[in-house]
Amino acid sequence: MFNDLVRRCFANKKSVTFPLVLKELQKTHNTNLFNEYFTDIIKDTPESLELATLKRYRSCQAILNRFNASITFNDLSEDLFLRFKKYCENEGHLAGSTINSYFNVLKKVINWARKDGHITKAHQESIFEDVHIKIGKPKKDHLEIEEIQALKNFKFSEKAKSLERDRDLFMLQIYTGFYYNDLKELLKADLKKDPQHGYYLNASRSKNGNLAIVPLWKFPNAIDLIRKYECKNSKDKFLLDRKYFMYNQVYNRRLKLIAEQLGWERNMYNKLARNTNSQLYIRFGAERPIVSKMMGHEREETTNSYYEVNIRDVIEGTRNVNFDNLQL
Repeated sequence: MFNDLVRRCFANKKSVTFPLVLKELQKTHNTNLFNEYFTDIIKDTPESLELATLKRYRSCQAILNRFNASITFNDLSEDLFLRFKKYCENEGHLAGSTINSYFNVLKKVINWARKDGHITKAHQESIFEDVHIKIGKPKKDHLEIEEIQALKNFKFSEKAKSLERDRDLFMLQIYTGFYYNDLKELLKADLKKDPQHGYYLNASRSKNGNLAIVPLWKFPNAIDLIRKYECKNSKDKFLLDRKYFMYNQVYNRRLKLIAEQLGWERNMYNKLARNTNSQLYIRFGAERPIVSKMMGHEREETTNSYYEVNIRDVIEGTRNVNFDNLQL
């Protein structure tokens, strides 16, 4: 321990003082781990940090530990942080701006690690050389039609039977375009029936209070699922029985278990259902203002992001392209 302290002090031309020795004695862990150095930084930062900044440091540390809880200083590399960036995007569903803020934190912590003699200046400069964070709109993933069919028709084993409820509610999200919390807050009065077409929802979104009009008749299975999980208590105002719902974090974890049951490597999460709903309507020709109304967007500009890259544009734009003769 003390040899390591002396080495770092010598490398940085610092004196071995009593406060430094005391601080080293208070460390009871492996000083070769970057994760634990990060913990020490949060406990005792080299400079004063505002509460909001400290909170960002803790959030960054939490997702880094989920990614890899045993990163040594020798592991710090461009490849490691490129993989961490992908982890933040795919597993953490973080926006570019959030990932960028976390990487700014990491650069700061690594700079302190260099000053403390854990890594060299050349090592520090090589770490983020080709790591670029795109700050912009997050990728909108969605399920393909064959994936929706596989999910709908999947038969769970007796051991995994409880996941059937979560699959059904996720399917109901696909049919309606609602978030999980929106389903939970649906009222019996929100369910309407058009004499010509059938059932539809006329409901306010919990996020912004905007009205969303959803034609359930487009998906015949939707009303069957509503009947399966509806609240039978005539005195209760909610459409779906709230005993079937759980915390969002638990629901997202169970969606990942469903993906494992299906043998999918793709990620499943709450918002994936809403994105899938919008892409289904866009693919089969729904007009932009109508999609906006069904999704309960406050401004039509919000809907535009769902139209920026979609399969319908690709189908229509490549209709006359034929590669058959190329025998690719």
